Amino acid sequence: MGLRTGIIGPAGFGGSHLCVELINRGHSIRGISRRPEKLGTHNAYTPYPIDIENCSLEQLIEAFKDLDVLVNEYGPHTGGENALQYQSKVAYFVMVGGCGSLNMPGNPLQTCSESPDWWLAYRRGIADSHAHVSYMEERLGSMGSSLRLYRDARAKLREGKADDNALKIIGDYEQAVLKNDKALTFVTACRTSFMFFNGNTSFPWTFISPPALYRSGKRTGKYETIFDELPLKPPSGSNDPGNLDGRLHGITAADLAIAIADEVETRAKVGRHWSAYSDMSDDTPMTSLQVPTSQ
Repeated sequence: MGLRTGIIGPAGFGGSHLCVELINRGHSIRGISRRPEKLGTHNAYTPYPIDIENCSLEQLIEAFKDLDVLVNEYGPHTGGENALQYQSKVAYFVMVGGCGSLNMPGNPLQTCSESPDWWLAYRRGIADSHAHVSYMEERLGSMGSSLRLYRDARAKLREGKADDNALKIIGDYEQAVLKNDKALTFVTACRTSFMFFNGNTSFPWTFISPPALYRSGKRTGKYETIFDELPLKPPSGSNDPGNLDGRLHGITAADLAIAIADEVETRAKVGRHWSAYSDMSDDTPMTSLQVPTSQ
């Protein structure tokens, strides 16, 4: 028998992939957001329109009523988990946070968001992926365009063809990242959100943080997991182990949906903070997700 699963943010990037994964596994979905009908129609999908940011606690409780599992794909700043703490009877809450809440390997007192080395490696890592830059352009517009310029300049540098303009683009971009990255507020919110869960025993939860390189891509069907820490590849050759360039792991939205769906079904990581990563060698940009139609 399928699980009655609520998904906050069902029509978003991660939520849409998770809805498709769970529907294909035979579970029923209640899509909870302002415009859940944007996902499409299916006999296993019930849209539940509600403004998460501005509704009352009582309205949230009603939205979560009679669910076996609730997954928050909306964002790390949502207050939806508060309803669970007080009155909701949802049996299991899955929070999808962000990479910034993960600790740097070997340093439980420093998160990714507090490491300048991570910020720079992160920007270099997404810039060197054609698929990731294409995804960022589609999602963020002008911010993605500046990333494309940075990507092109880095390619010229690797090929030994960088002119003064390319070097200036690289220098200006990386100095801006190290000084005040535009994503800093969002990534800091990821850690703040996790602080609500850490050590909380008032309800059953799990908190999954995608790795640094999270984007659209092919569904490989395989993934690895790690608890609490940022997943890193080992340094190659004689590289400095503290150098993060080229060592960041990633996962596609389709594979992360598999990892989350597995946890929805098994509840193997209750009260744990974890990440999942998979093979990202295929760098082909993907088109928008095609959701199931009515059956």
